[in-house]
Amino acid sequence: MIGLKASPYLIIGCALATILLLVSLRKHAAAASTSSNWAFSNQPTSTKNSNFQSASARKRIDTTSEVGRASNATLGTRDAIVLSASLTGFEVEFFDAVRGDQVLDKTRPPNNLATAFIMEDDADWDIRLLSQLPEFAKGVRSLSGIPLSKTQHSPYGDDWDILWPGHCGDVLPKDDDRLYIIKNEKTVAPKAHQPWLKGLKDLPENTRIVHKAGAQMCTFGYAVSYRGAQKILMALAIKAGENLAIDNGMAYFCRDGFLDMKCYSVEPQLFQHHRLAGLVRKDSDINIGTSDAVRQKGVTDFIVLSARLNMEQMITGSETYVTQW
Repeated sequence: MIGLKASPYLIIGCALATILLLVSLRKHAAAASTSSNWAFSNQPTSTKNSNFQSASARKRIDTTSEVGRASNATLGTRDAIVLSASLTGFEVEFFDAVRGDQVLDKTRPPNNLATAFIMEDDADWDIRLLSQLPEFAKGVRSLSGIPLSKTQHSPYGDDWDILWPGHCGDVLPKDDDRLYIIKNEKTVAPKAHQPWLKGLKDLPENTRIVHKAGAQMCTFGYAVSYRGAQKILMALAIKAGENLAIDNGMAYFCRDGFLDMKCYSVEPQLFQHHRLAGLVRKDSDINIGTSDAVRQKGVTDFIVLSARLNMEQMITGSETYVTQW
């Protein structure tokens, strides 16, 4: 058991955007149209899995709405994330948020959501995100022991608490060496540009892996199920312990299996923060420096065809994409 303490980081009110799990079940089915084994349904015949039964006890589960959430970011930041999302196949809607101890009822997400995806408002992703997600879902199902042919509420199966596709580093867990290996993946950056990925060092280029979460850092993007949200609240608010940042707190109880937490990660990550052209010291609202260094062009590490860097191309229909490698 780990000791954790309630923290103002629990409700991320500063610089986060929340959306539902990016894509509704029908969008995932369309993205995975090359496979006939996805058997997803918006009207499952059973709600026996407690992960979704609790959420639907009184009201119908909202599995298709797409709700967003952000801090009081600049208009430009909001414009960028809305346009990136629109051009790559999903939607965001913003609600102003504040620190956890100042949250107003009107800023809270709707009740009875089965799943939610939470990302930072400077997050970026590959323009081919919708083709990446089905393989990630297959990996989570494989590691959870849920066949693709078995109908579930979620494309990822119904037996997970946290999915962590947006981080700045992870390690393989000590107690579980299972890997779901995605080969010949053209959306993966060259290994030379991501030497810190220890789990991939012995695997070929263009390989992505899905595995049980080891100890992730950063919260560029992560999904939480209804049951997972209950466990997070129990671990970080009800149980007392150390005062930790949200990513450290969740990483520790994912690593240690606190409350039988079931967390899954993907490497290389699918979401990464975008760093704008301009003053380098504006990269973070937390670590504000005094340097006058200027970045000549925007960059998103580890993302081959950045949505932020290719918005103009997608709008005009040009296939002369900005590629970082």
